Amino acid sequence: MKQTKTDAVRIYVMEEQEIYREVYRTVLPTRPSVELLEVASNHDVDSLKKSVAGLNPDVLLLSTKRLETDAVEVLEQIRTTSPRVGIILLLMHYSAQDIEMLRRLALKGEGGMALFLKQSLDQVEQLFRTIMAVRQGQVILDPQLAAFMFAGKPECPFLKQLTSREMEILSLLAQGYTNAAIAQTLFIDIKTVEHHLNSMYSKLKADTEYNDKHLRVSAARLYLETMGKSYHREGDLALAGSRR
Repeated sequence: MKQTKTDAVRIYVMEEQEIYREVYRTVLPTRPSVELLEVASNHDVDSLKKSVAGLNPDVLLLSTKRLETDAVEVLEQIRTTSPRVGIILLLMHYSAQDIEMLRRLALKGEGGMALFLKQSLDQVEQLFRTIMAVRQGQVILDPQLAAFMFAGKPECPFLKQLTSREMEILSLLAQGYTNAAIAQTLFIDIKTVEHHLNSMYSKLKADTEYNDKHLRVSAARLYLETMGKSYHREGDLALAGSRR
């Protein structure tokens, strides 16, 4: 069925670098599934708030060299007050001080969101699939950022053992993604997903407490509780565990 503009994802872009602004203006309109509202260069927070309020985009793409505290605060407000607006945040660089802000942003609100280092998002098709995933409410994290943002905490030795890719897969698993959906989201083969899951389960089974428990559910529960997102609803965790 032919895509119509009323069905298209409405996206607003705020990009610091001129060369990337031209890329977005050239590439994004090539897909009928995307309606480009504007590509702006102004990075002040007032412009960002006014543009989101006035244009009412489905997805906001903010690309910046340096993460500013006031910009993160605005993004947190958007995620809280306008959860239907998906957010894609692209960074050139990050510091240790930025990690806590990114972690807080990722856990704020319920809307779709993607956090990437700009150099990691290097394929046109990957960009379009990220836009669609965020519009659908999915949360996607760059493995390198995830490794620092959600490194295991002292109270959860299991998470401390996981690689950055395993943490990324576990994040999606805890949201109820099937193995096939994880593979599609991360642009990897489903066999690779299964390999990482088996590796995670082996690490979890090292704790005899989990030998007689459903490993997929247990891994999801540990992740959600450690990240402060445990729903404490048996049904949610059972659903996550049943989607294989």
